[in-house]
Amino acid sequence: MIPLSPSSPSSYYDMLSHDLARGTAGLPLLPKGAREALRLAQSPDAGFEDVAKLAEADPPLAARVLAVANSALYSRGIPVTSVHRALVRLGMQATRDVLYQAVYAAMLFDAPGYSELVAATFRHGVVTGHVARQIVHKRGGDRDAAYLAGLLHDVGEARCWKLASKRVRFGQGGEELFRAVDALHARAGAELAALWKLPEEVAEACLWHHQPEGRPVALVIAAADKVARRVEPTPRSTDEEILAAINAIAFDPEEIPALLQLAVTQQQTSGQR
Repeated sequence: MIPLSPSSPSSYYDMLSHDLARGTAGLPLLPKGAREALRLAQSPDAGFEDVAKLAEADPPLAARVLAVANSALYSRGIPVTSVHRALVRLGMQATRDVLYQAVYAAMLFDAPGYSELVAATFRHGVVTGHVARQIVHKRGGDRDAAYLAGLLHDVGEARCWKLASKRVRFGQGGEELFRAVDALHARAGAELAALWKLPEEVAEACLWHHQPEGRPVALVIAAADKVARRVEPTPRSTDEEILAAINAIAFDPEEIPALLQLAVTQQQTSGQR
């Protein structure tokens, strides 16, 4: 069973649903550099030299590494201009995060008029990933898998906005288009996860984070998503929703303030990239 569709689909829902149904021909393939970034991020044997070598051949990745290393979260007041020094400053865990972000960024292709919506989806994923990792760190489990699932749980939104940019001038769709994207982004993201051969945790997070009941990974991502939404400039979740999501994973509610503070820090940092 997949998440339910609206009972009375709109014209924009029909349009996006039709475009999503075109099969793999309509799916964005990961570029070679992104595939290599994913391989390195998932390899326990990868080191700074491997990442530096990849970054030398991939200017966007190099720029991302330097931007993160020089952000407020990692900067020590002295900017770094060397990719290798930036990687050492970040440490291997944060370096893996940057590699995962590079995989996401590889699909942030041109979407005329919709680029800020795509970028906002990316920033939300970064914050959600960090909160998900912290939850799993406290509960036990694969922290990198939790981060990747949180990072990519809404990647279907980016895909839908890209499709919309080809058919609808920005601003013309109004709330109807937003509702269509909201209804279809879970399916759109799960299809990407399958095409890119991402871990099963990612596909589960994409497809079920709005209906997580009985699915361990989706429940964690749903909780992290609520925390991340709460600290956005225009909050999209409430304290009551966060508490309910935290209780659903049997997590200590006293940890909520720390999760919110982590989300605030990551929100500020992701906005600098």
